[in-house]
Amino acid sequence: MSVLLYVKEIIKGMPTSFRKRITAPLPERGTFRNWKASVLSLIAYSVGLGNFWRFPYLCFKHKGLTFVIPYIIAMVFIGVPIYFLELALGQYVSLAPTQLFSYMCPALSGIGYGMILIIFAVAIYYNMMLAWSLYYLVASLNTSLNSTEPAPWGTGNCTTEPDAACRLAASKDYFLHVVLRTSTENITENRWDLRGNIIDQPTENGGDLGAGPIHVEMVFALAAAWFLIFVCLAKGVRNTSKVLIFTVFYPYVIMAFINVWSVSNSTPSPKANHTDGNNNSISLQPCYLLQNFLEINWTHIQANTSVWIDASAQVIYSLGIAQGGITTIASYNKINQNILRDTIIVCLLDSFTSVYCAYVVSSTFVCMSKEFLKNNENSPYLVFIVFPALVSGIGNGGLWSLLFFIMILALGFDTQLMGVETVMTALFDEWHILRQRYVAVIAACCFLLFLLGIPMTMKGGKEIFDMLDSSSTKHSLLLLCLLEVVIVAYIYGYKKFIKIIKAELKVWVPAPLYYFWGLTWLCLTPLSLLVLLGFSFYDEYEVWENMSKNNCDFDGLFYTGLTLSFSVFIIVSLRAAFILLKKWIKDGLKCENMSQTWKATSNFCPEYVRNGRDPDFGNSHLPEGEFTCTGV
Repeated sequence: MSVLLYVKEIIKGMPTSFRKRITAPLPERGTFRNWKASVLSLIAYSVGLGNFWRFPYLCFKHKGLTFVIPYIIAMVFIGVPIYFLELALGQYVSLAPTQLFSYMCPALSGIGYGMILIIFAVAIYYNMMLAWSLYYLVASLNTSLNSTEPAPWGTGNCTTEPDAACRLAASKDYFLHVVLRTSTENITENRWDLRGNIIDQPTENGGDLGAGPIHVEMVFALAAAWFLIFVCLAKGVRNTSKVLIFTVFYPYVIMAFINVWSVSNSTPSPKANHTDGNNNSISLQPCYLLQNFLEINWTHIQANTSVWIDASAQVIYSLGIAQGGITTIASYNKINQNILRDTIIVCLLDSFTSVYCAYVVSSTFVCMSKEFLKNNENSPYLVFIVFPALVSGIGNGGLWSLLFFIMILALGFDTQLMGVETVMTALFDEWHILRQRYVAVIAACCFLLFLLGIPMTMKGGKEIFDMLDSSSTKHSLLLLCLLEVVIVAYIYGYKKFIKIIKAELKVWVPAPLYYFWGLTWLCLTPLSLLVLLGFSFYDEYEVWENMSKNNCDFDGLFYTGLTLSFSVFIIVSLRAAFILLKKWIKDGLKCENMSQTWKATSNFCPEYVRNGRDPDFGNSHLPEGEFTCTGV
């Protein structure tokens, strides 16, 4: 209580205008200004760093188009149906997932809470990557922007004109010893932090990493990243689109410049005479993309199940389905917005971005670091090791490094912004009284997430980051996707849901799409997800068995990750038991009474019905026999 009084006194001592701002209420939920702002938010949420590091790695692993073909099939039969389903749910009910599924199927209301838990865990570690980007930004500013000197992570013990392998080793050394400060590998040279202090000394037995338990500069970078998120969210969802206009389109411009530079520097001139040391003519090998990306290994597709598992997992991860973000963004739409158009735009752009990133990465980075990718598992560290090694050799190192890490910051920032917005919307929809102090609540939530992220700035924080990254989306997303489809198609009813889409959302569904949604929601999508869930359990069992055979220590971090990976199963089960027990105590153990917990309540309806006001439709329902996109 004394803490609250202390905070109250601090607020009283603030300037009047600032105090009014942070204590101003947010009585109405609000909607997007137009459909373009909504689509922009969906793109910002779905297109992010996952397209930039995860998809190119999988293309390298499964040899180019050999992976792209299963990816497109998974996008059509898993990604598009679930994406359209979540958009329809969010736009129809205009509520966060916690309330939405509580009204649609009370017994399985734990699905919404599981989604919020997953996006909450992702927000903790995802912002750490933004902090790394900010750290690199400041390091780039330490280099003269118009000089030809390489960036501080691109030199190491290299010569005046370092080759790709040397730049890569220097970049890895910088990331491990300066940014993370967690590696015990040998250090190639003295390293300085942003303040010019030597943090590592080369020794015979490796580096001395005892510079302190907390990386102070990284804590400030993490705080700055969360402050940026807070400033954008404090203005409300209607104004976030102004920020997203830059963060969504800027990465495409920089990737285009990098690709042009890469092609111009890796393609041998037709007039040049390339010879070896004995003056014999030699032929230069083309880039990995031109050599292997366009080849298709049909045997690998037919006989290897891992390519299908990776493709489906990438679709779910990349689009951000089953994490509550899509339904939350759609809940701010007008009820007559054309979600069919939005689904096509976002899914096509997400697929294009993934393939384009694979093109840029393969033609640029894999040519200089094939061995690095072979010896490293799929992880976000590729962004902060391979990519900086490239930009350090472009020339005008400081300028290109600055532009590049602004791109990385933009790619991650908009996804993180929408993720935290999902958490905040769930809080405000669950407890409406919090809207009276919405700025203060946002500040408190960002501060809490900042505190939870501080352990990742300590010595050993890399292990915490890896645990959150691998465990938060391991089995949970597959289960949530499966339960979503089962609730809509079987428990609520496929035909009833299609009627909602046509009558309430004003989206005309032609016969081909009607049968397509039926085929996917009723059969193909749930079966695919069930198979993938079974394979994920089998992989988990194999990992557990191998660790047991090798007498590995199961420490607290391992059990924490294991609990997080199965957290959704626990939440859904406990919530279902609580709802059924509550109904049993209230009405007795009768089949008729218990079955009510599996049926939609009267609150599963549009917002205007719950609030008792008339709808304000912007267009009329299209007549049967026509197929066109409805405007807004």
